[in-house]
Amino acid sequence: MTREVPMKEALWHPPLWVSLQNGMPRLFRGPYDALDFLEHEWPSHGKWYHRAIRDCRAALSGIVAAEIARASFAAACAEASLALRDADSADGSKTSANVAFKRQH
Repeated sequence: MTREVPMKEALWHPPLWVSLQNGMPRLFRGPYDALDFLEHEWPSHGKWYHRAIRDCRAALSGIVAAEIARASFAAACAEASLALRDADSADGSKTSANVAFKRQH
């Protein structure tokens, strides 16, 4: 199934696969997907959760680059103990977003 991409949304390259608490994988293509998940389904509300909300909104408004929102979302995933990886990592290795998270701490 395809969804329409909002006009101002910049997509992440590569998108992120996140393993949800129930073990199901979910693909996040950009700040719009991440913000919807953060606002409606997020399991815990820590420091990185709030920063990811802020950065995703800013990316959708064109204030910051989508990659800043991606890094914040990845950090929020790590904070909530949700595994993630780049969508293009065929070997299932951990994502470069985890490296971004470690740099920000």
